[in-house]
Amino acid sequence: MPLIVTIATLIFTSLFQYVSWYNSVNLQNATDVAANAERAYEKSAAEIGKRQYAMLVFLPSLRELVKDAKTIVEANAKASVEATGKTSVKNRKTAERSPLSAFASAPFEIPLHKSDLDIKQQRFASYYKQLKAWNENYDHLLTDIDYAIDRPVFKQAGKQSERVLYGQFHQIKCSTSLTEELERLHLNPDSLKLRFAGINKCFIDTSQALSQLLTEAISATLPTFNDSTESIINANLDSLHSKANAFRCYALHRIDYYKAQKELSILSISYSWRWLNDAQKTEAQNHFEETAKSCNE
Repeated sequence: MPLIVTIATLIFTSLFQYVSWYNSVNLQNATDVAANAERAYEKSAAEIGKRQYAMLVFLPSLRELVKDAKTIVEANAKASVEATGKTSVKNRKTAERSPLSAFASAPFEIPLHKSDLDIKQQRFASYYKQLKAWNENYDHLLTDIDYAIDRPVFKQAGKQSERVLYGQFHQIKCSTSLTEELERLHLNPDSLKLRFAGINKCFIDTSQALSQLLTEAISATLPTFNDSTESIINANLDSLHSKANAFRCYALHRIDYYKAQKELSILSISYSWRWLNDAQKTEAQNHFEETAKSCNE
């Protein structure tokens, strides 16, 4: 009898230790999944926000710099006419001392004007700095989103992670909903990785339009600012804002889903029932459907 009690106690203790270890490992895994997803989201959302802001302030800064350059060119031309159009030395000296001529030769000596110019130039330079940072970090961010945000739930749902094919993404129309565009290209709109790649494509389109605007402005004899190109850029920025908000919405719903999985990872009767009925796959599918309903674009 004592031997039986001893064996039973040993078995019970071992079983209890195993369950405790199993729950600890499962809970830690679920916690890591949620933490990794949250970290990947925060990094990617921050980079999207930085690039959006750099573009947003670059456009008006470019407009004002072009306007200033045009004013200087016109002032220099007018001052030159004033200086050379008069035959008398007196008139020439008067022209050289005129306020217009002084503005043309040293237009930014006024402290307030110089401060305003410095801000515009800083924003101008910041755009190219942010563009460089984005291009350097893009592939790393895309990989983080794939492994930390997409793959865990895709594994539960029995889905595969799809590759980002640049030739395919080149066909995306940024004026249209990203969900519609991904479905049109037979891609999974539930993938945060593919949404991030779609946002990148729209960033590229907007950057090309900004480059075109800059080229047109500096290639003309008299600096000009193309209002029609500016309208296209503003429309792109509005569309990017919607797509970025949708990305954040999808990612936050995904993180909430992963956090909810922590409690469900504890070994219990309900855990066993869910495992026997493959409930995790159903829950993942429900997550996709509920997120699509809650997040537009």
